[in-house]
Amino acid sequence: MKNNQSYQSGLLSSKRFLPLFITQFFSAINDNVYKQSVLILLIFQAATLADGALYSNIAAGLFILPFFLFSGMAGQLAEKTEKSKLIRIVKLFEIPIMIVGAVSILTQYVWLMLATVFLMGVQSTFFGPLKYSILPQHVAPSELTKANALVESGTFVAILIGTIFGTYYITQSLGPTAISIAVLVLAVMGYVSSRFIPVSEANEPNLKFTYNIFSSTKNVFTALNSQTESVGKSVLGISWFWLIGAIILTSLPNYVKHVMGGDELVVTSALVVFSLSIAIGSLLCEKLSRSRIELGIVPFGAILITLFLYLLSQEPAISTYTPQHTELLTLAQVLKTGDMVWHFIWMAGIGIGAGFYTVPLYALIQQRTEEASRSRVIAANNVLNALFMVGSAVLSIVTLSVFQWSISELLLLLAGLNLLISVYIYTKVPEFFLRFVIYILAICMYRVRTKGEANIPNEGAAVIVCNHVSFVDWMFILAASPRPIRFMVFAPIYYSPALHWLFKMAKAIPIDSEKTNPEAFKKAFDEVASALEKGELVGIFPEGKLTSDGSIDIFRRGIERIIARSPVPVVPVHLGGLWGSMFSRKAKWQLPRLKWSLVSVAVGGPIAADKVVADDLREHVLALKALHSKGVD
Repeated sequence: MKNNQSYQSGLLSSKRFLPLFITQFFSAINDNVYKQSVLILLIFQAATLADGALYSNIAAGLFILPFFLFSGMAGQLAEKTEKSKLIRIVKLFEIPIMIVGAVSILTQYVWLMLATVFLMGVQSTFFGPLKYSILPQHVAPSELTKANALVESGTFVAILIGTIFGTYYITQSLGPTAISIAVLVLAVMGYVSSRFIPVSEANEPNLKFTYNIFSSTKNVFTALNSQTESVGKSVLGISWFWLIGAIILTSLPNYVKHVMGGDELVVTSALVVFSLSIAIGSLLCEKLSRSRIELGIVPFGAILITLFLYLLSQEPAISTYTPQHTELLTLAQVLKTGDMVWHFIWMAGIGIGAGFYTVPLYALIQQRTEEASRSRVIAANNVLNALFMVGSAVLSIVTLSVFQWSISELLLLLAGLNLLISVYIYTKVPEFFLRFVIYILAICMYRVRTKGEANIPNEGAAVIVCNHVSFVDWMFILAASPRPIRFMVFAPIYYSPALHWLFKMAKAIPIDSEKTNPEAFKKAFDEVASALEKGELVGIFPEGKLTSDGSIDIFRRGIERIIARSPVPVVPVHLGGLWGSMFSRKAKWQLPRLKWSLVSVAVGGPIAADKVVADDLREHVLALKALHSKGVD
């Protein structure tokens, strides 16, 4: 069997992923070709500007409405039905929908166009839970981030292609004919590609299905509420991104016209920059994540979004454009006018930040959601996404029309709100910020290589045991783990003023000497047992102290006591390269070197509970030490 790295490199060409990717790509193009063509036709058919705005808002509302009405049913159906078959049915229905759409484009009958937009929304509603919930069934846990990055980048490239194609061709003499042919061909191609998606068994075949809109919607939110807080806040974070994205895309034409002074080609260029930068950010996120779900990148993405939204809102500081006449500037003129190029850089920064922000969140939802409710959780996410997109329209109307704010002021408000929402999420789920701290530490001070991280179980309880070299050992083990680990920490260090907040955020378990504080000692073991009973990972350093000479000391019997009470597997880990660092007892306090210190994290195979002996565990860790001298990859 090929290793994970081989799978990673061939993911886009594999039969288990490529057909789904192509199906989603064609769907996104088709949606946007048709929607954009309809919007242009509605605006041109309108007798007045007000009529054009009314028709545009009706079309946008009709596309979103099915997400409120049918997401509950879609989530339930995706849960109890074999997914590849359901995708084929959904894609087959796209063909007659597009036949109606083609007729509406050719006849330019307004209400037929609006009806088609609504039916497209219905089709997207039922496709949404399928395309995300099917991924964990066909890709390995180590591939989830890359799979989501490819889906996310492909979707935004498809949105860009569809928008530009629809905008350009619908205005040509043979435009309606070209658009009609295109949407039909894309629908057929999407259906054909869907036939190659591998079989994906139903997660919950015995789930009771209901046609009641309210009870089905309640059911998917009940499934969401039953998940961990990290999943719930990830859904909130994704929905917030869609609010920001909807406002930016809606405001982009007016921003370009009134702030940058650019014409229609500049608007298209701004759309290209924003969409492609999200695609680039998504792919970069996968590279920076090193083929794992790296939550530490999420706060980094939030920081980039906040920073570049703020910079984009500061028009006097980044723009020297002063309109001398009513003529709008061409793209060439805009790029030559003062610091106007910075506008595009700020847009690209927001897009890249968005890629960093959303990809790990989607992957986390897929990984940590219970398999029997994954489709319903994604359906609940779709409902919230739609709600936040409606909220984006309300926020834009209130600020721009009621309060008469400028678009720059709205962007500044978004920057502030994004900061507040991010702080709220990271306060409720400290794991995000903790991973960010660990990620920065690993990047700025060390070069970390891991081997055997797949030995850490993706679910279920286990105890991680490791040699103790430095005060930051736990951070490097956490960085190698796909899941949170609760470490036992010596109480005086846990309660130290400088570190208490960090250990509390990591949900560490303080332990004191049995002789000095027997009550705290007993409480620590009780908390470990409780954590293992809940299926969590617990990390301990059986030496009970930092090494004083770089060697591995005797393992104490506390690990045997833990396993006797909670018989779970034990995973041995060896840390190398930290002896002599500033956080070890042999600290080398010196100026930073150009060459980063190499830290190795070697993870061994799980040891069954009935085989756990302290002395044997030490031998397992010593055996892993040899991997550091050879170089861990």
